[in-house]
Amino acid sequence: MRSSAICLSCVNYSSRSQLAKHWENGWYRIIGGQKDSIASRPIVTVKEFASLRMDKNFFGKAVITGNVSKHKLQARADSTEQLIGKRIGFVFNDSVITAPQVNMRIESGNFQTVNLHNYDMLSLYRSLLKEKKDSLDALFEANGWENDTIFFSQLA
Repeated sequence: MRSSAICLSCVNYSSRSQLAKHWENGWYRIIGGQKDSIASRPIVTVKEFASLRMDKNFFGKAVITGNVSKHKLQARADSTEQLIGKRIGFVFNDSVITAPQVNMRIESGNFQTVNLHNYDMLSLYRSLLKEKKDSLDALFEANGWENDTIFFSQLA
């Protein structure tokens, strides 16, 4: 995945923006020129990620790579096409972690969360894995299925 993950851009906000209301963790459209610069609906949330992993980018910085689930691929591709030249933000715990500029339509479903401002990416990664595992546990429990989430149970 290292070679196929697409970094939307490595342009980040200089600091995390605290948001006025609670936002579900995930990728959002950044709306320029408004007081509340985050779109009200997410493009894709952590629950809709198919995979996550820690990696290092070309500069040796810790990054989180992953991809979105198949049912969100078309919506994400359409969203990125509409946002060419604009920003897309990754929101975690009501803070914008990164807000790269979209340079092209992204159909692969791959993403890379880059933070150039010393955010603790390992803690973020562990929190995202736990959130994903918890959402899978809830889904399995709600449907009466036996839960065997091996990939996400690697969280220590």
